[in-house]
Amino acid sequence: MNMAHESPWKYLVMWARLYFAFHYLESGLYYVVFRYVPDFSHAGKVGAYIGAMADVGFYQMVKYLETILGTLLLLDIAVPLALIVMAGISVTIVFLNLFVSPDPRELFTGLQELLLNGTLLLAYGGYYANFFRIKAKPFWFWDGMKREGFEPGSKW
Repeated sequence: MNMAHESPWKYLVMWARLYFAFHYLESGLYYVVFRYVPDFSHAGKVGAYIGAMADVGFYQMVKYLETILGTLLLLDIAVPLALIVMAGISVTIVFLNLFVSPDPRELFTGLQELLLNGTLLLAYGGYYANFFRIKAKPFWFWDGMKREGFEPGSKW
C-alpha cells in the first residue's frame, strides 16, 4: 500500500487543507483587518452566547487564532497541531449550528466544518496514532522530536 503522501489522494488532501485554510483566514481576517464584530442580536438562541463571548474578548481571540491557524494550514506548517486546535473550534461551531440553531445556512456551515476538519484529521491521523496506545510510558517531548526527520540539522 502506498503511503498517503505518495498516493493520488494527496491532491484531495491538499485541496481540503487549502480550502480549510482559506475558510479560516476569511473568517479571522474579517475581524483582524476590519475589526468587524457582527450584530448577534438576530442570531436566535446562539446570539446571547456569541454576544457574551464578544463582550469578554473571547470572540476576538478566536478570530486571531483562526487567522494564525489558517496561515499554518496555508503554508503547510505544523498541520497536525493546527488541526487539533481547530478541532476545538469546529466542535463548538458544529454543536451551535447543527443542534442549537439549525437554520439552513448554519446547517451548511456546521456540516462543512465537520467534513473538512474530520477529513483532514483522518488524513493526518498517523501523527496521532501514539495517542491511542493502551499502555503508555512517559515519553518526553524532546525525545519524541528525535524521531526520523526531527534530528537537529535535518530537513523538516
